[in-house]
Amino acid sequence: MSAILKAIDYLNKIIGFLSVLILVVMSGVISIQVFSRFILHNSIEWSEELARYLMIWLVFLAASLALRKHKLIGVEALTERLTPNVRRIFKTVVHIVNIGFFIVLMMYGMDMLEHVKMQQSPAMKIPMVYAYAAIPVGAFLMMMNSIAVLIEFYTKEDQS
Repeated sequence: MSAILKAIDYLNKIIGFLSVLILVVMSGVISIQVFSRFILHNSIEWSEELARYLMIWLVFLAASLALRKHKLIGVEALTERLTPNVRRIFKTVVHIVNIGFFIVLMMYGMDMLEHVKMQQSPAMKIPMVYAYAAIPVGAFLMMMNSIAVLIEFYTKEDQS
């Protein structure tokens, strides 16, 4: 199990690097657009579209990292009132439901790719598959990290 966790964490390091790179590129594109629009009085047509697609990718990639590091927003008021055994069962059920949701999201995301494979983005004229691919890729990464959280939850609990 530790080999699986190590592989997932290595992939998460790559995803973290990609997330930072996307954030830097997105910030640069937005800064150039603001400068161009307000100083040069000439808008760059493709910049807003690129920033939007980069933001979509960033949200899906970063959400998978946040899930793995337990940094997603959650309501703990209910779980804090449960006994440790019931809390363990509750958290397991929540993660299993999450994995099911991510599988459904991934399947529908793949289906959506089939529908948009012939479409092009309005400004950049790139295939819309590149923008929509964030959905199944992000869902897969979130599913993978949910499984890692479950593995870690049970292996670390068993060791103590």
